[in-house]
Amino acid sequence: MELMEKVAYLKGLVDMAEFDPASKETKVLRALIDAVDEMAQTVNELVEANSQMCDVIESLDDDLTEVENDLYGEDDEDDYDDDEDEDDEEDVYEVTCPSCGEVFEVDEAMLDEGEINCPACGELLEFDLQIDDPPVEDGSDEPKED
Repeated sequence: MELMEKVAYLKGLVDMAEFDPASKETKVLRALIDAVDEMAQTVNELVEANSQMCDVIESLDDDLTEVENDLYGEDDEDDYDDDEDEDDEEDVYEVTCPSCGEVFEVDEAMLDEGEINCPACGELLEFDLQIDDPPVEDGSDEPKED
């Protein structure tokens, strides 16, 4: 049963009950039913307005999709490889605290700072990122002359 039908049913019940129209209870009951009737009408208007707005939003979404396709070309979600997203992520390294043995992860930005406090014990850990380049081989198999 729709909301307006329920209000009409309540009005019919009050009319059939043959309450004394002059009594305070009847006046209160009728005032309540009138208030419920107005609320039901307002709810119906809001539902209709919401439906219209949903239609407009759907239309705008379709139009925006067309504009995006015109500007950027049509994208097929299956064309994207999940491995590409992993390449964009920053490298993460595991570090073991020499004091407490706690293993935790740090990223390159944290390593660039040069030091970090252990999240478990608070010990200050320092990182030396100077990496010596391996010796370069000249590629010749000839013995060196003295």
